[in-house]
Amino acid sequence: MRDLVRGYAAATFETVGSTDGRARIAAELAEFATAIVNFPELRQALTDATVEPAVRRAVVVDLLEGKASPETVGLVGFTAYYERASELAPTIAGLITLAEQAPVGTGGEVVEPPAGRSVARERLRGYSERIFEELADRADLDRVEDELFDIARLLDAHDDLRRVLADPSIDYVARAGVLSDLLGERVFPATLRLARYVLRAGRTRDLVGTFEWLVELAARERGRRVAEVRSAVALDATETDRLANALGRLVHRTVEVRVILDPSVVGGILVSVGDLVIDGTVRLRFERLRDLLVQPS
Repeated sequence: MRDLVRGYAAATFETVGSTDGRARIAAELAEFATAIVNFPELRQALTDATVEPAVRRAVVVDLLEGKASPETVGLVGFTAYYERASELAPTIAGLITLAEQAPVGTGGEVVEPPAGRSVARERLRGYSERIFEELADRADLDRVEDELFDIARLLDAHDDLRRVLADPSIDYVARAGVLSDLLGERVFPATLRLARYVLRAGRTRDLVGTFEWLVELAARERGRRVAEVRSAVALDATETDRLANALGRLVHRTVEVRVILDPSVVGGILVSVGDLVIDGTVRLRFERLRDLLVQPS
């Protein structure tokens, strides 16, 4: 299982909170795993490495939406997008185990095993993805970004506090309690969740650097909420709304569509949302045809 998926799962399980909620996700994951085994066409679509990740995610969302909880739909869709295709089935099995794992923290958290810097940050990136998805209001995202920056500055200015929070020999619940007492109701709940996960993502060295890195992730998230759509013709309000809804389901966020008139597109549209690019233009088909024609026979 990729640590990116592990972090996203941790945030998902926290969101549902209760033991019953985690059990529901585990049961729905088990049903999905059974479907992969029983339906060869589905298994082929989800485990074929040549299928685009965005397509795999769309297949999962279409299949599960309305049949499973939103948390399960989001978790399986995220996994289908980011996990290696050949590892999807084993990863679903691993997620079932994680869902059934008893939390140790007061907020339903599971402390991750020790890890190096890159692994811990992958977990934190996945965790952040889920937290950011839950922030529907752009103003809330801006607030979280500002508060993460303030926490980084606070830790940079207070060596004793930083040493206590970074000390792995101190029980996580105790360190999380110090952090909660310090931040309490002064920060947005999403900010506190991110801060607590920093303490249990597997590595607590360089807390200041980690919080500064989270600020960068939050800043990048703003760009992922705007879809740039290049089209040779203007789109009317109905088309724009339909496109926004479709892209929102695909990236699991509320998306603002900005249309740019571009005659070079020829026909169709070219969409970019963050690092996701969807090329449905006639120009692309022309280029592919040209490439085929110039290939030696």
